[in-house]
Amino acid sequence: MLQLGCSQGIGHTAQDTLTATELLKEIGKGHALTYRDVTIEGDINLLDMEMGQLTPNNFVATVGAPLYFERCEFKGRLIGFEHRGDTARVIRFLSAVSFNNCRFEEGIDLRGSTFDHHLYFNASLFDKEVQLQAIRVGGDFRMEKTIFSGGLFLQEAVIQGSFWAKDATVLGQLSVQQADFWQNAVFAGLEVHGYADFGLANFRRSAFFEYGKYHERANFSGAAFRHRAEWTNTHFEKHVDLSNTWFAFKPIFTGIQKNEPFTLTGARFDGGKPDNDTLN
Repeated sequence: MLQLGCSQGIGHTAQDTLTATELLKEIGKGHALTYRDVTIEGDINLLDMEMGQLTPNNFVATVGAPLYFERCEFKGRLIGFEHRGDTARVIRFLSAVSFNNCRFEEGIDLRGSTFDHHLYFNASLFDKEVQLQAIRVGGDFRMEKTIFSGGLFLQEAVIQGSFWAKDATVLGQLSVQQADFWQNAVFAGLEVHGYADFGLANFRRSAFFEYGKYHERANFSGAAFRHRAEWTNTHFEKHVDLSNTWFAFKPIFTGIQKNEPFTLTGARFDGGKPDNDTLN
């Protein structure tokens, strides 16, 4: 999938390797950055950038310009969150951030980050855990055909634009517990090998899960589906929990494959229950 090459992107001196320190220096200049076919060595600690104070115990570093990476390989961690005692430090991205067909060999921790515009991870490979808890994305968030070898954690995330995880693969645990999706959320073709937790998530617009495959338990307990929700031809190998889930419209479960009945205790189907008792 990944085609790692040897030349830097438009507007930069050609080189095939960049240190994290050099990259942070370029980001700090505030110019739009484009990198293609570059290997970045070392941990990228965005918290090393100049910090502004939000409250007595909360600090933020701001990245002002757009960042675009294509076919790049990141050897170290990407760090954008720190919590020590009562003090928290986070990152705010004022412009779009895109990683297209990139590889991350170490973990990512961007908990609490704010992305004012789009965030793209399309066709990328993450070898370790990706922590995006409580992020806020003002534009679209896309991770189509992306592979997460570890866990993907999006608890309490707020996605104001459309969310796309079409044909993505999560080999570890997936959690979008209490996440808030303002526009359409597309999980079509998503394959999750670990526990999948959608509990208490809020889907304000349509949610699409068709042709997905869940190898372990899938939890939708307490989630709110305020518009169309569809699981056509989705495959569930283990138990599915829909207890206390609310469907404002009639959900679609046509052609699903399951090995045991769904848990429906306390579930509300205001637009009508699924046809033919497909969940029993």
